[in-house]
Amino acid sequence: MKATMKAINGLNKFVGIVVGLMLGAMSIIIVVQVFCRFVINFPLAWSEEAARYLMVYTVFLGAPLAIRNHKMIAIEIIVESVSPKVRKVLRILISLISIVFFVILLFKGVDMLDVVSRQSSASLGINMDIPYMAIPLGALLMIINSAANIIDFLTKDDIDTSEVSEALKAGEQS
Repeated sequence: MKATMKAINGLNKFVGIVVGLMLGAMSIIIVVQVFCRFVINFPLAWSEEAARYLMVYTVFLGAPLAIRNHKMIAIEIIVESVSPKVRKVLRILISLISIVFFVILLFKGVDMLDVVSRQSSASLGINMDIPYMAIPLGALLMIINSAANIIDFLTKDDIDTSEVSEALKAGEQS
């Protein structure tokens, strides 16, 4: 089990580096596009499309990292108002429901690849499989990270995932 968790954390570290590089590339492309368009009056035809696809990958690869680090948007008032044992059960249940959604997203994303495989992008001329591959790839990583969270919830006592409780603890320490 420790080897599995170590592999998942290693995968997440790699994905985090890739997301950072994509975000950096996207930022550079946007700055270059603004410079070319407004300073030298020669807009780049491909830059907007490339930045859009990089943003899509950044979101779909960044979401699994947010899931693993318990940073996804959540309504925490119910989970925080119950006992630690019930809290653990609720977190596992929420993760299981999320996995069901991610599995559906994975299958629908794979189905969508078949539909777009005959298309190519307007400016870059790449096969549309490449941008749309972000959906099943991100869904698969979200399944893996949700399963890792369930393993953590089952093997560790009380994992504090709430930003509300983090804020309360920070206020108590001040």
